Amino acid sequence: MLEAWFHAYADRVLAYLMHRTDPETAQDVMQEVFVIAFKKADVVPEPALGWLFGTARRVLANHRRSSRRRDRLTERIAVEAAVSAGASGDDMGTTDRLARAFSALSPADQEVLSLSAWYDLDADEASRALGCSRATYRVRLHRARRRLAERLDASDQAERRTDPSTRAGATHD
Repeated sequence: MLEAWFHAYADRVLAYLMHRTDPETAQDVMQEVFVIAFKKADVVPEPALGWLFGTARRVLANHRRSSRRRDRLTERIAVEAAVSAGASGDDMGTTDRLARAFSALSPADQEVLSLSAWYDLDADEASRALGCSRATYRVRLHRARRRLAERLDASDQAERRTDPSTRAGATHD
């Protein structure tokens, strides 16, 4: 049944999603729609196209909500980290750079940093939340912090390359 639905409707479901989001998200959502269809095959009405479109709409909405929550969390963590590092609330450049660097990290790195920096969990609590040992958590946190620092350093270097005041031969008043 699922194979027949996929061959009959996948292109149309994907086209529907491509009009509403980027190609990568459309592919991910379409795959999730057909996984749901497989799990609920006994309740999917025939013809299945309308049900698949409705499911695609709901899965995409859930994906967007999740993405917005992740973006807000990224921003909060960046602000919190900037404040913890002593940056003033007016230093939006630092906050923006930190938010961009944090966003560029893997979801696993974001999660381990979030548990520490935003949710203020200690090593015992965070390791339990992640389902790993304290030692594993500490290693993950150390590596995530290092990758965040590397992203920030790369951002600093890129900024210096594009800032005319930092180029050799620039005149200063």
